[in-house]
Amino acid sequence: MRNTLLGLFLLAIVGISAWRYLAPAPAPKSPIDRMKASVPVEKISYKSKPSKTIVRETAQAPKEDVVRAKMEERFTDLKEEGKRIRETLMASDPKAAQAMITLVKRPEYREILDKRHKIEADWPNASEGEREGMLAEMNSLRQQGVGLLMMEIQQMNSQPLAAPIPAAKGVPQVTTAPGAPAAEPAPPPFIQ
Repeated sequence: MRNTLLGLFLLAIVGISAWRYLAPAPAPKSPIDRMKASVPVEKISYKSKPSKTIVRETAQAPKEDVVRAKMEERFTDLKEEGKRIRETLMASDPKAAQAMITLVKRPEYREILDKRHKIEADWPNASEGEREGMLAEMNSLRQQGVGLLMMEIQQMNSQPLAAPIPAAKGVPQVTTAPGAPAAEPAPPPFIQ
């Protein structure tokens, strides 16, 4: 009886300590920390036709493949990171969606997007030397785009509240002086 009780007690202690050690960390409350902690969405890969196997005779091939794979991964991360930042901002700040709509209409942002799409189209056919330059340019374009979005959000936050919507035609608009007390509402119409 005592050995069983002692065994259950030790099992409970080991289970609790393992749970505390392996439990996931709580989600951060700051929007910036949430952006840093967000897990990238896994890409769905579709089955494609098997490609021909390329046999290389040099010993440099494995190193080049590792470098190429890292460059591909970095390129994909740069493409997805901008999307994650925008989605996180829109989820955390209600004015971010409105700022994004305004920003997309601006010609300098459209120019950044056009450059980015051109790099994405040229990426598969580029040589190793060109790819390094493309990665640097893609990173700078991402930073410029996010910077423009942040400036647009800041500009929207600094604007005063929107002016009141004018009344419909034919409906009188009641205005009061700043120091005057508010007028009492009119009594409802009496229908017999």
